[in-house]
Amino acid sequence: MRKLRLRIAVVTLALVAAIWGGLGAWAWHTYRAARYPGATAIDATDTVRALPNFVFRRVETYRSDQPFNLIYNWYSQRFGLGPERYATGNCALMARSSNVLGPLHLNASVMVCDTGSDRMMFIQRTYLLRYPSWLQWLR
Repeated sequence: MRKLRLRIAVVTLALVAAIWGGLGAWAWHTYRAARYPGATAIDATDTVRALPNFVFRRVETYRSDQPFNLIYNWYSQRFGLGPERYATGNCALMARSSNVLGPLHLNASVMVCDTGSDRMMFIQRTYLLRYPSWLQWLR
């Protein structure tokens, strides 16, 4: 009986570790997903807010000497953004809002600008976790 309890405890611990490890790997991949291959990082900022709903926002800026159309297509496919929402001068803005899983939503926008000598990329991703109605008293 004691060996059975020990085995159950070990299996449970291994399962919990695997789940948390998988979530950690997913979070790290998502966190680093906006960096264009070979681009130089200029700035990155994270903002977290807990009320009235949980919000995690990451804003990143990169510079690359790759052609505009390659960068544009990479971001469009990477985040499923589709064609630009707005274009002015040498910049194109792509954006989308989507439901990730249950109450977790993602708003993503990418602006790619041609500066003449290189390209600048401005990426903003906001994850919004809407609290259930029974927790609305927290506001």
